[in-house]
Amino acid sequence: MSPAQLPRLAPRGRRRAVAAVAAAAAGLVGLVAPTPAQAADVEITPGPASVTASTSDSHAPANAVDNDYGTRWSGDGDGAWLQLDLGAVQTVTHVKVAVYQGDTRKNVFQLQYWTGSSWSTVVDTRTSGAGTGLESFSFAAVQTSKVRYVGHGYVTNSGASGTWNSLTEVEVWGGAGSGGGGGAVPAGLLNLTNWKETLPVGPSESPTEIKQPQLASYSNSPYFTVNSAGTAVQFRAAVNGTTTSGSGYPRSELREMKNNGADEASWSATSGTHTLIVREAFTHLPNDKPQVVGAQIHDDSDDVTVFRLEGSSLYITKGDTTHYKLVTSGYQLGTVYEAKYVVSGGQIKAYYNGTLETTIPYTGSGNYFKAGAYVQANCTNSSPCSSSDYGETNVYSVTVSHT
Repeated sequence: MSPAQLPRLAPRGRRRAVAAVAAAAAGLVGLVAPTPAQAADVEITPGPASVTASTSDSHAPANAVDNDYGTRWSGDGDGAWLQLDLGAVQTVTHVKVAVYQGDTRKNVFQLQYWTGSSWSTVVDTRTSGAGTGLESFSFAAVQTSKVRYVGHGYVTNSGASGTWNSLTEVEVWGGAGSGGGGGAVPAGLLNLTNWKETLPVGPSESPTEIKQPQLASYSNSPYFTVNSAGTAVQFRAAVNGTTTSGSGYPRSELREMKNNGADEASWSATSGTHTLIVREAFTHLPNDKPQVVGAQIHDDSDDVTVFRLEGSSLYITKGDTTHYKLVTSGYQLGTVYEAKYVVSGGQIKAYYNGTLETTIPYTGSGNYFKAGAYVQANCTNSSPCSSSDYGETNVYSVTVSHT
């Protein structure tokens, strides 16, 4: 994610062509030619009326998109943000920023996109401090209607620091697109940096696993894909799907990872605080054994507790006690709810739609979170034994924190 200095040479809409011509004349075409992954990208920066900020002085938010390096947006304070409303869901692949006095200071910042229910961070870095031109910051393509620059002040090249966040120009790049189908992928809706996906396909007892960096651009319909509305990720597993060696049931499910997806997460219930929040809906159940798990805590050998739907009854389990806590007996398919686990001090607190439902004593280690559709049925107890007999969830957001 090394920033590339890209000078502004023309008003919005013409600058790519002009920049390429100028670079060619200087024998520097390779520095400005888009990479293959961004060959079809276009600038989708909104106009001044669609740019707002949490704070500013006399240097207004609209200045950041006026094609003028002599003006700027400035907002004081840690967390001051500049928001660009794209007007509709678009595919966004990178954002360019030009920093006021960028040849003497490095801005510390995050880039975030709106998931439909919350802000998700895709870039957390600082600018180069090497110039006042545009610097480009790329990330896996996301589907969103709004983008934010969240500032955390600056550090000068000499080591001093300040709380002002000042940008002379901002550009958003990507391409027009709907939230569902087409080039939309699950990682465009959910932050999957520290997850891997297990699919209900592959050789017997060896289901296909998708890890980073492949997961960032991966989709497999109908098992792991953006739903038709473009609002959630669809997880589906049929009763005849491939199972792991340790289970008789198929799944399309995320498994928590760490270190940008390189290693499997493993944490203790007696050290730190570990939180999982999932907004999801059960959308389909198997025919004869209508049971699906939507979220769970797992240890190094078995599930510790899960959110499990059986028909219209939603339970929180405790080990092998599948009916440990009845959350509701009137769940209707398609209803979005929030499942939340908070693990700390040898206890698991389980919440449903923000209400604490139960506290489970637990001191184990080797733990990790999972979310998706873990079907509790197979061809021995549900018919037909085919892809038409399945369990499914739609996951709207999933977040994990460890403190």
